[in-house]
Amino acid sequence: MANVATLFGTLWPANRKRFRLLVLAFFVLLSSTLLFFRDYSPFQEWNSSLNHHLAQPRPSNEDLPAPLISTFTVTAPPHVQTQAVTVTVPDPVVFSLIMWSHNSAVEGALLIKTILMYTSSPTEFHIICDQEARDFLQGRLALLTSPLYPVKVRFYQPTLQSMMDRVNREGSLRSDHDSGIPGLMKLFIHEILPSSIKKSIYVDTDAIFISDPTLLWNVPLKPTTAVSMSYHPDENSPMWHNASKICSCVMLLNLEMLRQVRLMDSNSYHVVKDDSYPSALSPPAFRAMYGEPDQNGYLNVKLGDQGYWWAIVENRPDIFEPLSFDFEVTSCLMDTYSTGLGDDGRSEDDELPRQSHTKGTQQEGILIRPKLLHFNCLYGVDVYMEWDGWSNPEEYVTKRWGPAVSYHHGYKWIWLNQGVQSRTGRMVDVRTLTNVEFADLQFAREYAIHAS
Repeated sequence: MANVATLFGTLWPANRKRFRLLVLAFFVLLSSTLLFFRDYSPFQEWNSSLNHHLAQPRPSNEDLPAPLISTFTVTAPPHVQTQAVTVTVPDPVVFSLIMWSHNSAVEGALLIKTILMYTSSPTEFHIICDQEARDFLQGRLALLTSPLYPVKVRFYQPTLQSMMDRVNREGSLRSDHDSGIPGLMKLFIHEILPSSIKKSIYVDTDAIFISDPTLLWNVPLKPTTAVSMSYHPDENSPMWHNASKICSCVMLLNLEMLRQVRLMDSNSYHVVKDDSYPSALSPPAFRAMYGEPDQNGYLNVKLGDQGYWWAIVENRPDIFEPLSFDFEVTSCLMDTYSTGLGDDGRSEDDELPRQSHTKGTQQEGILIRPKLLHFNCLYGVDVYMEWDGWSNPEEYVTKRWGPAVSYHHGYKWIWLNQGVQSRTGRMVDVRTLTNVEFADLQFAREYAIHAS
């Protein structure tokens, strides 16, 4: 202790001025602190701030932003003093799908799952199906309880006989494609779905989305366009009348326009002797490409409904627009345009010249950014996810997209339940319509009533 005092006494004369400054600073800090706690305690400041906040007027409904698309109002129970809040909800993206058989539903369920994985909008599914497909799909949909966005599902179950009758009323259609009569229903979607459905996306079941389907829904179309679909103008197949230049596997359909132009013919229309009703659009297109039909129908029509769509597209280019290759990266080209997973740091300038099968097409010089993968042309299997090639790392398709198939196939339906249970309505609305009547019969019935 004596040593410390001696040391302090030794340093004091040399540091007297600094010591005085330190003592002065200490007393200034102490005084400021005492004043703060006397007049401005944390509790007083918080209480004053709270009283000021509560005194502010609440904003009126007029101060809230106007709804962008559609709205609903959420209100609290009467005993809770609060104000209504307007919530903006996007319009739904509408799909029309065909699933006829258990295997078709197995593939189609994966397609639906990927749509729900990536969508940023409510979704409607209008599914033309048989009982077997419906049973499988309902099992998967039962696992969906609280998606991020509302989901509406409508099953349409026409009988096979009613579909055959509609084809017969057209008079000249026939198909040698494996999809058979259900496959031809792609030509009649606008007649099966109610007239309240103005637009839809059609996708074959052997495809998956890897991006937001809202991007496809929002593709701008000209006012005169009735159908936009995959288009491959560099594909030549004279034996198919070049029907491989399109693919009816992915279509953006203006259903209202297809009804207005009366896409498909029917003998139900012929009983009407009134020039105010248009003639069907398709018969002149079919005859221009395939000639006059014989008693069995048009000859040499390949690829099922796609052969008929091709005749329509060729004869009436004014109602057609091609889709970007983004929306159908097809495995019929096993190198899938030379794009695929891997090398995630590659630049656009490096990626673009690597693309293949784009020269002379609408995609030439434009980078493909895959949004939908189509696993067609994987022969020898009823369900493409069970293709033997997925276990072969040397297969081109497997190298490029095998991990994507494995991930989406393995993604559990229950993982889609990432939303909050709605108190204002059901988040998943599933219903079945069994009394399906084609629009040509509705027209004939209503015209007969009007005429009488």
